Amino acid sequence: MPSGRHELMEAHQGFHAIAGIPRIIGLVDGTLIPIANPSALDQAFICRKGFAAINVQVVVDHRGMFADMVAKWPGSTHDSFLWANSVVGQDAERGFFGQSIFLGDSGYPLRTYLLNPVTNPTTQAEHNYNVAHISTRNLVERSIGHWKMRFRCLHKSAGGLRMKPERCCAVAVVTAMLHNITVSGGAALPEEEEEEEEEEGVHNPPQLRDALHAAGVQTRQQIILTVFG
Repeated sequence: MPSGRHELMEAHQGFHAIAGIPRIIGLVDGTLIPIANPSALDQAFICRKGFAAINVQVVVDHRGMFADMVAKWPGSTHDSFLWANSVVGQDAERGFFGQSIFLGDSGYPLRTYLLNPVTNPTTQAEHNYNVAHISTRNLVERSIGHWKMRFRCLHKSAGGLRMKPERCCAVAVVTAMLHNITVSGGAALPEEEEEEEEEEGVHNPPQLRDALHAAGVQTRQQIILTVFG
């Protein structure tokens, strides 16, 4: 993650240049890495799409490089659980990143530091915000696609990694490091293939959910009115 004022400003400016949303520090998303080692698996590895996988959380920076990765949870784990139990998610909860924000899809909870799309936009400003949100988040989806196409063993077309789950996690992390090296070195990007996404709601205790959601709504609405109103 960005450290120091210069890197933080560079991240803010890089993301702002995409679609005009201010103060973004990273884009968070989860992606499924298929695995094929039935003897080492239990039902926890069966993802919502019906195949064995590990669920990997990534945070992508404005250059399309992986700034953070969590690769240790089975495929049935929800994206919001990964976020809540990750170091970057806990740092964000403690205010470690100041006024900076992350963008995530609707599978992530709405917070003052983590903004998702407006579910039912009713104004032109909210529509404009959603368009900008989608345009910006497209970077994390493209980065995941490039990563998997560059290392085809991670792609569903390869049939799954044929190793123990913990080794599969290690492969995900090391290939992400190699991906960053190739991007920073200016290597040509492979064509990515789009993967199906299923966004799910987040279930928290009602009182906590309502309080955190209300704070997130206020932050998101402030940005919508200031930038897109």
